[in-house]
Amino acid sequence: MSQDLGTPVTSAPPRGAAPPARTPKKKTKTGLSALAAKRIAVLSALVAGVAYGWGIGGNAAHYAYAAAVRSMSANWHNFLYGAYDPAGFMSVDKAPGALWLQALSVRVFGYETWALLLPGVIAGAVSVYVLFVLVRRWAGHAPAALAAVLLAATPITIAGTRVNLPDSTLILTLLVATYAFWRALEKASPRWLLLTAALVGVGFHIKLAMALAILPVLGIVYLVAAPASPGRRVLHLLGAGAVTAAVSSIWMLIVGLTPAGSRPYMDGSTSNSVWQMVWSYNLFDRADAAKAGKSAELPVLPDGKVTPVDQGGDTGVFRLFNDLIGGQISWLLPLAVLLVVVGLVAAGRAPRTDKARAGWLLWGGWLVLFAGALSFSQSIHPYYTSILAPAIAAIAAAGLHLAWTDRRFAWALPVGLLATGAWAFVLMSRSSDYVPWLRPVVAIAAVAAAVLVLVRRTGKFAVVTGAVAGVALLAGPVAWAAPTFQTPTDPRTAMFQNFNPLAGPNPNALSTGIDLTKLMAGGPKPGAAGGQAMPLPPPIMFQMMPSDADPKLLGFLKANKRGERFDLATVGGTGASPYIRAGLSVMPMGGFVGTMPMPTADGLADAVHSGQLRYVLFGGFAYDSPTALARKDWVVRNCVRIPPPAYTANPWMGFTSALFDCKPGA
Repeated sequence: MSQDLGTPVTSAPPRGAAPPARTPKKKTKTGLSALAAKRIAVLSALVAGVAYGWGIGGNAAHYAYAAAVRSMSANWHNFLYGAYDPAGFMSVDKAPGALWLQALSVRVFGYETWALLLPGVIAGAVSVYVLFVLVRRWAGHAPAALAAVLLAATPITIAGTRVNLPDSTLILTLLVATYAFWRALEKASPRWLLLTAALVGVGFHIKLAMALAILPVLGIVYLVAAPASPGRRVLHLLGAGAVTAAVSSIWMLIVGLTPAGSRPYMDGSTSNSVWQMVWSYNLFDRADAAKAGKSAELPVLPDGKVTPVDQGGDTGVFRLFNDLIGGQISWLLPLAVLLVVVGLVAAGRAPRTDKARAGWLLWGGWLVLFAGALSFSQSIHPYYTSILAPAIAAIAAAGLHLAWTDRRFAWALPVGLLATGAWAFVLMSRSSDYVPWLRPVVAIAAVAAAVLVLVRRTGKFAVVTGAVAGVALLAGPVAWAAPTFQTPTDPRTAMFQNFNPLAGPNPNALSTGIDLTKLMAGGPKPGAAGGQAMPLPPPIMFQMMPSDADPKLLGFLKANKRGERFDLATVGGTGASPYIRAGLSVMPMGGFVGTMPMPTADGLADAVHSGQLRYVLFGGFAYDSPTALARKDWVVRNCVRIPPPAYTANPWMGFTSALFDCKPGA
């Protein structure tokens, strides 16, 4: 018989002892039955799935991932190597694990936006229930149900899952790995621990080193709390480490052992090395302030300022509370910090194998480790912070339950509720024009709940107390999540939301601190005397990062195709993406950011002379490098520029881009 999942585990049972009988109707001190808790969790997962998937057919998918998925779904060679373009010229600049799922979905359902987003939506909804199962084994029914609700209501989780990003898939993988770890911890089971290790290795194929970041936490908790001798604990961890290393290396070994001419060039690498792409480009360079974005000349915005590299604000301990990220993830972060301390104190001098303390160490370690990495990494998107959501939800739920049921820590309820209400008031004040009536409601609810938990925490009135506390905890996050359900009608907003999704009332605000509404204030009209202002023109930034292929250029390229391998060569992922998504074979020169030495100027010349390429388009949002400048110089000297009216009806595209014919008269 299995152990009662509704009762928190505090220590390993004696060998040979019968496990306690399962009693689904048994009440906790909160009066919530196991069946009711399970129903709440299932409902939370279903609501989350609806929120993640609402209107996804009209959503804009991440431009680069959508292009890569189209290419990867074309054939199994592109699928295996994560090709960015249909010809398999360049790979994506990350591991393709999450894109594999999207490509499979596209192969089954066709190249539709909803098919791209479907795997992530499913992963996000399942994550809610998996967290419930995890917290139930550790802390009981009631906190498990609350944790599911809190995770489902996290604003950035909703915003990020509504785009085809890898994060929801990674979170599900790590949660399942954590479940396997908890099973390993309960009885020092090497089989469960090896499964944990393998799942973390799978996570590496989804988001590289971010998946491995959980390993120190798992290792420490196992060393501290597993019911086995020190020697066995160390041996178990060594074996698990070997499995993680082996599973993590599978794709890299396949790529590394394939001749360079038989696979795409590894984007993110200056030497076509998958190892450099994985470890240098995606890990060490991001952590190094001297290298993050400094290896290339940065694009310049219309106001003359250099584009900021860091999209998460200044690094430091307060980054997660800043104007950009605060409203995405930090609503319950002060509460979680308080309650993890309370939980560890409550564990006191319990036996080494005490599972209550192990749970606080596990979730507290998850929170501290990922929060530290996100606070000090040199280049992050706000949606990266969704990795914090499971830990915040688990800690807040278990901590509130502990304070509710243990009078020694009852003081943490009013303190936590008041702190949460005060922080919510600050966050909502940053967008004071958005539902302004909600701020006083949350403030009053926090104060009322703080009083009620001290005087009316039991009996029938406990339901009212819980409801008021729920308003204080959830009203702000739910209000910030609400705008994500609306499909942006403005193409500029949709464009930025698809690669840098944000929750809250002003998704126009870029992570660079730029408000698109300000960029639309006007600009120099191409060809106008004296720089005459054009009322509400499409901003230069929009033309640098086109969300859709220019229809006239598409027709021009199709009409002039003469059997070339590439319909077009253009700069970087932003320039290539619209045309790959439209079905063209495009050479993304320089890879995603445009700086990689592929092709070189000589390689570009060879492609032209061998009949593989005719047209080259410059423009788009990309960085410069010596190789990029050499490519541009070769094209300008050897190709003929086509007058913009011949390939576009958009004067701004003609102003910000240039199309060259490298084989005129062909």
